[in-house]
Amino acid sequence: MTSRGWAAAACWYLAAMLHSSAARAGVWGMDPVLGLVGDYSTNPALLSVPHTAETNGALLIDAPTTYNSDAFAFSIMPSFRLGDSKGYSSLASDYEHLSTKAEFDSERGLLAVTAGIARDSSLYLNYLTNGSVGVQRDAASADLDWQRLLTERLEFDADVNTQHVKYGQSSGLSTLVDYQYTSVTPAFSWKTSERNKLTATASVGRYDSLDGTTESRSANLQVGFIRQLSEIWSVTATAGYSRALNEFDTEQPEFVFTANGPTIELVPLTLESSQNGSIYAVNLTRQGSRLVLNASASRQLTPTGFAYLSPQKIYEIKSSYSLTDRWSLAADARYVNAQNPQLHTVPTDYTIKYLAISTDWRWTEKLTLSVSASRVTDRIVSPNFNLASSELTVTLSHRFSHVNFQ
Repeated sequence: MTSRGWAAAACWYLAAMLHSSAARAGVWGMDPVLGLVGDYSTNPALLSVPHTAETNGALLIDAPTTYNSDAFAFSIMPSFRLGDSKGYSSLASDYEHLSTKAEFDSERGLLAVTAGIARDSSLYLNYLTNGSVGVQRDAASADLDWQRLLTERLEFDADVNTQHVKYGQSSGLSTLVDYQYTSVTPAFSWKTSERNKLTATASVGRYDSLDGTTESRSANLQVGFIRQLSEIWSVTATAGYSRALNEFDTEQPEFVFTANGPTIELVPLTLESSQNGSIYAVNLTRQGSRLVLNASASRQLTPTGFAYLSPQKIYEIKSSYSLTDRWSLAADARYVNAQNPQLHTVPTDYTIKYLAISTDWRWTEKLTLSVSASRVTDRIVSPNFNLASSELTVTLSHRFSHVNFQ
């Protein structure tokens, strides 16, 4: 589907939800936020050639709008960043995001429908998803999640997700490929006791490059458990096996004998490969009144904008601490090891280390000052590159009073 088609679909979805909610008794509200951000980065695009540091500024506009009634909730979240730099090679590049969510609740479950469109830089997710080349990224996504309590202990969850991503042209070397990815994930959970829950999850997915050259069909099965260790500590763990079948459509020269003699023609050829292995995800969480801590480790096949699904190992520790009612600190340490599949050569191995610390100060009831510093290193094997960048960001945001429309 084209970007215009996705936009039309999103508008249709939004109009339908608004029409549906208008017939219900409920309350509309908005919490607008206006911000200014300044960003300094020593190497925002992680270039391996001579480069200069960049300083950029941007205006942030958020206007989250919600509607709530007894059994229905709807939200629309437009978000914009208007920067002083042109193009999409900076972490402070312009972006336009629009996401919507409708949720229907019942006594035994819920149905949630989410849709969104976005234009931003491929660097938007801290280099970890779409490589280190800063280019325009247009994305559209939709998700349908149905949860149903079958008995007092048995719960069923079905999730259908699709995403459509297109990239702009890079001025340098770029291996990003436009793609569409769709997955279906049914899951069962069994509450064995007040603190313990067992889970079983299956998933099938299909990853297609939009130029029609590559395709991945994947399936996985995982089992796991959730345990509430105490009032503030909990652990979630899943493990299983994943299998992906890849196809690459190309052409190869072949001698063909004709009445005029032998000639060379290009004959269609499909190359097949597979990606098999174990997958897992472990998450340890502490949810205290002041200290919030989350440690996670995972190995998954992930859609990332390369030829096929990319095997990724991610280890991360995130924490936040409230020193006072107005002052809080946060830290994020991340280690990523991945293989990015390439069309005509072996996969590219890369390792990313990311560390960030930040602080938020509620200057007044509505005015917040945020300062963050981060360091990212990217080691790429074959070709061998060691890239790095440091960044400092200062954000001043003003949250306006809540606006009720009814």
